[in-house]
Amino acid sequence: MDFGQILSQFENMQKKNGVKTTIVDKDSGFEKEEEKRKSQSSVYIKNLPIDASLDLHGLTQDEAWNSMQIFTENCIRKGYKKILFIHGKGNHSQDPVLGNLVRLFIEQNPKLGKSAHPDAKLGGSGATWVMIKR
Repeated sequence: MDFGQILSQFENMQKKNGVKTTIVDKDSGFEKEEEKRKSQSSVYIKNLPIDASLDLHGLTQDEAWNSMQIFTENCIRKGYKKILFIHGKGNHSQDPVLGNLVRLFIEQNPKLGKSAHPDAKLGGSGATWVMIKR
């Protein structure tokens, strides 16, 4: 007798005796808690892959802001978790402002959460990753 047959027999006995049976999937609750715990771990977040990136090099502040708005809305719609803004370090400009602009954009957007600079191979201080809130 396999588990399905045992379960059917059990349910039939419950019905016969007038007992209402509620089956609770405890694993789903555990999985949700585990996902929540993982999402709050800084190591877990740092190691999540980048789902999409936007290069802002050569854009004005207005162009960069508009690009970030459109890009972010598209990423949210696609269900992405982690995105990257590449703004440069400002080494070749008189007034490096795109890094500050990205930080301001992230702070003002309620759908964006934790952020930081990636490792050097992904741009270091010339880029910023950000988590999209659910």
